[in-house]
Amino acid sequence: MSPVLLRSTLALGLSVLAAPAFAAADFATCFTLTPGLRWSTGDETLTIEKASFNGQDAIKVHSAGGGVGMASYFDASGRQLLGQDRYGISAWGGDASQPVMTDTFKPAPTFPQSAKPGERFVVNGSGERTHHVEETVEPVDYDGFNDYTFVGFENVEATVDNAPRTFKDACHVTATFEDNRIEAWYAAGFGRIKFERYMGEDLLMRDEIEATHAD
Repeated sequence: MSPVLLRSTLALGLSVLAAPAFAAADFATCFTLTPGLRWSTGDETLTIEKASFNGQDAIKVHSAGGGVGMASYFDASGRQLLGQDRYGISAWGGDASQPVMTDTFKPAPTFPQSAKPGERFVVNGSGERTHHVEETVEPVDYDGFNDYTFVGFENVEATVDNAPRTFKDACHVTATFEDNRIEAWYAAGFGRIKFERYMGEDLLMRDEIEATHAD
């Protein structure tokens, strides 16, 4: 190898070593859930904890607000919804600590492990609904939005605990059904931290993380 070529090769190698390494954003990471986190939006407080559901290890996200409570159970990845408990409504005299209805999904609604910006995917599921008061079981289909598009990775700027906070590389997804549309942002460890719902072009509601809570 000539001295000139050798010097060029060495210089190229050194420049590669000196270049900063940036971790690529990862779609699946956005949906991970960290047990022990507790945080609030304007409408509800969410608690993430380890749990068991239908005989398997799960991650439970319990949401409570306005006298209404619900627990959603996910697999370890946070992308697969195993089922949901819906609790009694305290304002109607119900027991807010006991589930009155349990949905168990098989197959479970699942977000894909990977997606590219602009890619569409479907989230579907079905299973059984148990009415604990009536002691009945009936078939049930997942009733959430299912026609999704991954918009891309975005930094979500929010005011959390009265201070600015940036959630880097959150996954922005959108879903439509007839004239309804949702926009949702998922951040690693927390799950969905921001949500908007539209009827046509009219914004019906917006909700986002506002506070975190220590145990």
